[in-house]
Amino acid sequence: MKTLFSILYVPISTTLDERVSIGLIMFNGEQHFFKYSALKLQAIKGLLDSESNTILKTYLKTLEKEINSSSGTADELFDVEISAKANWINTSYISYLSKYSNNLIQFSEAKTIEIPLNSTNFKKVFEKYIFQYNEVTEVDESISVYQKVKAKLYPNIVGKVNVDKTVTPNDFKNLIAPFEVNFIGLNGVPVAGQAIDFEKQHFYLENDISRFIALTNALELDEKRDGKYFVLGREPKVNHNQRNHLMWEQIRDSDFLEFVDIDEVGIVEDYINKNNVAPFFN
Repeated sequence: MKTLFSILYVPISTTLDERVSIGLIMFNGEQHFFKYSALKLQAIKGLLDSESNTILKTYLKTLEKEINSSSGTADELFDVEISAKANWINTSYISYLSKYSNNLIQFSEAKTIEIPLNSTNFKKVFEKYIFQYNEVTEVDESISVYQKVKAKLYPNIVGKVNVDKTVTPNDFKNLIAPFEVNFIGLNGVPVAGQAIDFEKQHFYLENDISRFIALTNALELDEKRDGKYFVLGREPKVNHNQRNHLMWEQIRDSDFLEFVDIDEVGIVEDYINKNNVAPFFN
């Protein structure tokens, strides 16, 4: 049975035709493997704007889940009409993707390779064309989520929003108890954001999120309009606390709150600048 592979690239400069290999698909009609390099994704972060970084990261994670779980639909990933479900990974469709450009990911034409398809050979091909297979992403656990947000985001938004502002029921009549919000502003609608540590004990995590949601509810009741609300944090380790990870997933997938990874706080800065957000309190 033929083994085929396709390399995924991130275009860096369309004028110079520069691109970076980021992932690999291998398949033979019965089995398929996919992996992308999180370290290379991190390395090219500075070459893309913050919105593109976020979309690209989500795209690759969704693709990884789609391929490795053999579930879902290809059209959710590529926004095209296709009837195949779990079996969309084939030569003709990969060929189509190689010609389909979304300015974020490019697929190479599927090429035949004369080796059996198994995890060992996939690893060898990945290391030949992409990067080292076993990556270790170092996270400095000694730096809290709040400290990182304060260091990376605050200098760029001070004066445009109120930071570390304690609000009370005197400020918002529908607020039950005082709350220190990390930043709060106004641009026709209320804008607020809170750093949340998803690694802390579940009880305290629930309390932090509940109190922030209570603030957003008070804001909307008082202002009588929907607002824009950010939760800044890190994805928790699944094996550390499954309930915390489930809560993180719920926040990430929420239509009401926007989750922003603390390494991508430029998204918040861009929103504040583009929408001319001003301090909520003089």
